[in-house]
Amino acid sequence: MARQREGYIQKLTDGSLWARVTYTGSDGKRHTLRRKVKNRTEGKKLLRELIDGLDRVGDHAVEGDRMRFRDLAQRYEAERLIEARYHNDRKVAGLRSWKVPRVYIRVLAAYFGNQFIKSITHADIERFKSHRLLTPVRCGTDAKTGEPTCRPRAIAAVNRELELMRAVMRYAQRQGWIYRSPFEMGSPLISKADETRRERTLSHDEEALLLAACAGRRAHLRPLLIAALDTGMRRGELLKLEWRDVDLAGAIIIVRAMNSKTARARIVPMTPRLRAELGALWQKSALDMSARIFGITDTVKNSFASACRAAGIDGFRFHDCRHTAITRMIAAGVPAEEVMKISGHTQTSTFLRYLNPTGYSLNRAAEILSSFNADRSESKPDATSFIN
Repeated sequence: MARQREGYIQKLTDGSLWARVTYTGSDGKRHTLRRKVKNRTEGKKLLRELIDGLDRVGDHAVEGDRMRFRDLAQRYEAERLIEARYHNDRKVAGLRSWKVPRVYIRVLAAYFGNQFIKSITHADIERFKSHRLLTPVRCGTDAKTGEPTCRPRAIAAVNRELELMRAVMRYAQRQGWIYRSPFEMGSPLISKADETRRERTLSHDEEALLLAACAGRRAHLRPLLIAALDTGMRRGELLKLEWRDVDLAGAIIIVRAMNSKTARARIVPMTPRLRAELGALWQKSALDMSARIFGITDTVKNSFASACRAAGIDGFRFHDCRHTAITRMIAAGVPAEEVMKISGHTQTSTFLRYLNPTGYSLNRAAEILSSFNADRSESKPDATSFIN
């Protein structure tokens, strides 16, 4: 039997008007909702919304009526922002990278915390975006003055926060706590086109300097960098590699699905120098097939930055090794479809962001165009040949 909904406008002795809806809840008991309104027109509109919400999502609509963003954020974090769980090498719950989103959700909770989730509008999120873009990022302390040093916040960083906010509001919508996400009520709030695309690649001369700097206390970086530059694998994929994932005789690396960003296994070929580097590492290791190849437990951020400074290389990040490898493969004539399978890209639009023109490729393009134009000029008939 369908649950009954009854709604009416009640006027109290003090003259105030209240919209009241009586309904039978999922517990089988009768409940009453009361909302104060300014006039009967507003009351009738509210009654329709309340009854419609109860009809569509039941008691969840009532729960969402009084839910604040802080409570929503806590629920989302507890259910979604958890360490990944696997079954037969397939992710069945959680996130591989769950720590950074937890930082983002606390930023969101600090801004929207006390606001009712149904009251959050498209304009509210626009104001949050502007606020975050105007909030600088502290990046250290001045050695002379002791004052904090700051840099402007990147649009890409704010977009990551907005993407999480969008996911949280969609989660609330699926639970029936809100009818529509504020992201659906106006112009797009997330623009990837505004982000600064990285186009930094490493020249072969710079590579020689960087590898030379990987000596002494930075010697552990050398095989890792060669692997990154010769395979285009992601840092996380490299650091999780175990000896059982490598076939030195066949010169291939197997990236397991549970270690891949896209949750798809793939095979990556090895260059002769990478094969030699890994072979030397194996001989020095404990010969344990389940051990991690590089034996690195941190992100190598500090040691990599130190190596770049020692080599005199500016503006180069570890992830740029992936850009470099993919750009070199294409320049060497490897078909784009094969490079995508090696790099693990599933979308062409994402893959194309990793193709960065180098001085050599730009000059080569100019030479090809010049040759094409010269050939066309030579084949063009002389105008005087048309005159009798």
